[in-house]
Amino acid sequence: MTEDKTTKGQRLRAIVKKPFVRVGLTLAVVTYSAFALLQLLVVIYLIYLLGQSVGIPTLQLVASVVSAVSAVASATAAILIWRGNVRTRKSVLLDRVLGPAYSETRRNRELLEAWKSDAKDVAPATPFLNQVSSDWLYYTLDPPLRTRLEGLPNQIRLLEEQRDLCRKVAGPIILKAAKDTFEIKDASTVYLWRSHTWKDGQVQGDNGRMPIWELIIDSPPLAAPPGYNVHVLQVVDFNSIQQFVLPLLSEKGEQLNSEKFNTFWELARKTAGENPTIISFREARQRTIESSRSLERELDSQMKRFR
Repeated sequence: MTEDKTTKGQRLRAIVKKPFVRVGLTLAVVTYSAFALLQLLVVIYLIYLLGQSVGIPTLQLVASVVSAVSAVASATAAILIWRGNVRTRKSVLLDRVLGPAYSETRRNRELLEAWKSDAKDVAPATPFLNQVSSDWLYYTLDPPLRTRLEGLPNQIRLLEEQRDLCRKVAGPIILKAAKDTFEIKDASTVYLWRSHTWKDGQVQGDNGRMPIWELIIDSPPLAAPPGYNVHVLQVVDFNSIQQFVLPLLSEKGEQLNSEKFNTFWELARKTAGENPTIISFREARQRTIESSRSLERELDSQMKRFR
């Protein structure tokens, strides 16, 4: 269908470029203009005859015609100016309110989805939506749309507060699962170490951290950036300086102790899945994603009206 339209457009342009076609179009424009002028002259002549028949002086008749033409011209100019102002206001509204609001809403929705899909713990932010109400054009939007735009920052703010609460409960869940699974008396922290290269028996790596975020958002704990691998789990008791080490990958990249690690992680996941704070956070995240997606569609629909 697109190819057919393109072909027709090319044919039309090719025809217009031909000399005789251009001449024909020019003659058509001139003829139309002459016809319009002729009609105007006929109308003026008829008004003149009417004025003569009822005894109106010629000078007064001419003045009346000039006044009428001036009034028509003024009205036409006013309409054109009004239409131009409307188009300008719509364009400014699109650039200053609708466009930035759409961009920020979509960016935050994608960040919230990446929390789980990519285990990216990146905080969303709504700087534009927080201050857009200071722009008078914002109040030209429908009240229901303004309510939704004002509600999204509140949703994200509450979600951030819940995320902080989840961090406080997720750490102890991981420590307890490690103690129960690996039969450790006490544990201060659990590290998953990842490296670009490593040696068999290596206790630490290039960087390590507790998989707290992966547990909160229920994301795979052994995921790593390209070029890196999680190769060892380390449990440390700071009080007794004791540690437990569970190798996960050999130097050649062979998986080690998978069953033991899965037992540990499934226990932590089960406990987290029953925790009210974490459950509430996961549900709030999903609601915020759905609200953002719906608001995106509405903003996109509004923008299409103004393009």
